[in-house]
Parts: sequence; structure tokens; C-alpha cells
Amino acid sequence: MACPRRSLRLRKLFMKRSISFLFFLFSYLLFAKAQELVTVEQVVSIALQKNYDVRLFENSAALAINDNRYAFGAFLPALNATGSYVKGSNNARVVKFDNSERVSPAAITTNTNAGIQLIWTLFDGTKMFATRGRISKLAELGAINVKNQMVNSAAIVIATYYGIVRQKQQLKA
Repeated sequence: MACPRRSLRLRKLFMKRSISFLFFLFSYLLFAKAQELVTVEQVVSIALQKNYDVRLFENSAALAINDNRYAFGAFLPALNATGSYVKGSNNARVVKFDNSERVSPAAITTNTNAGIQLIWTLFDGTKMFATRGRISKLAELGAINVKNQMVNSAAIVIATYYGIVRQKQQLKA
């Protein structure tokens, strides 16, 4: 779960980005020559398509759904296989106390090892089930976060849109 400080910083950053985006969008719409009228639905649609925070939450939700798809892996056994093959060639010269010498040219050694290990946890105190449940809840939370971010973005866009409409009405009056 995200810490409250980080969440607050993200909200403030989102608000700054949204307000600056809307300011530039509406200033362009207000001061452009031969401008066409833009409905609130169009503005909300554009804001939701181009909003960076909504895209981030959509990507996070997609990752959580992908993790949930493979959550059954906690129930499967682990199979490990190892192997090695070592071949060596040594030239040896041995001098004994009586100054006799023995030379062994190209003494070849070969060593081969192999191993297979199967690990299957039969019961671990329901940790596997808790892990799978946590991953599925994270996937659900990702979808909820996307919806929440879209609602928040739409609310900010609508409030800003109608604030600009109100200001235009005051200018006419």
C-alpha cells in the first residue's frame, strides 16, 4: 500500500499538471482565431485520453492483471537441474630425494557431475493461498484505481471548464 505522503505528493503533482494542461487547453481555445465551440464532453474525452496519470494507472492495472494471470505458480513444484563437465590437462615433473626425476606429459583428468532437485511444498500454513488472494486483490485494486483517477480527472476538467464558461459570461455582462 502506498504511503500517505507519497499519495499526497502524487495528488498535488496531478493537480498542478491538470490545471496547467487545462489552462493551456482553454487559453488556446479562447484566444485562437476562428475557434469552434468545444463541449464539455469533448474536453473530458481529450483530458482522459492524454492525461499522464490515467495512463500510469492503466499500465499499473495491466501489470497487476498480468501478475494475477500467473498467480497459480505458487502451487507448482520447482525443478532445478545442474550439471558440469571439467576436463584438464597437466604436465607434471616430480623430483625425488634421490634426485630421480619422473615426468608425466599431458596427464588428462575428466570430471563430470549432474544433479536434479525437485522441491514441492505440500503445506506451508496456507501461505500459497494468501499470496494468490493478495495478488488477485491487487489486480482488482488496479482497476479501481484507474476508475478513481478517471473520475477525479473528469471532475477537475469539468470544474475548470465551467469556471472558464462562468468567466466568459461575466466578461459579456
